[in-house]
Amino acid sequence: MAPPLDAEALKNQPMFKDLSFAELANVAPLFFEKAYTKNSTLFVEGMSGEILYCIKKGSVNITKKMANGQETVLATLKEGEFLGEMSLIDNRPRTATARVAEESLLLVMTKKAFTTLLEKHPDTALKILLVFLKIANERLRKANESFKQI
Repeated sequence: MAPPLDAEALKNQPMFKDLSFAELANVAPLFFEKAYTKNSTLFVEGMSGEILYCIKKGSVNITKKMANGQETVLATLKEGEFLGEMSLIDNRPRTATARVAEESLLLVMTKKAFTTLLEKHPDTALKILLVFLKIANERLRKANESFKQI
């Protein structure tokens, strides 16, 4: 496994914009950086999930298998965006598939590390959870708008 990160590595990620440098210093060691090649599968719809990914460089396609068996790209996430956050909160299967769209560098946090953050630094974890909630709301609103157009 790659070595843990330091606060400098996280400070430019939008997900952490509301954290102080001291809070970043508490969060950073819970992440590690990992390079992925194009077309690498991060997770598949239906599988259990316990990892959060933050895109430091590159992009990731989020896809869903439709009733006709075809896979459709729902979104392409880019630098500064994150995915897999739902798996840190609930213990339900992945709702979509994530594949690396181009060579990418991702920041990775396991559910175990997130649980450590909740236990040791609950105020910092709350700030991150609020970011998750805001993004989930934005994604839901966007999905609702897309649905209206069908």
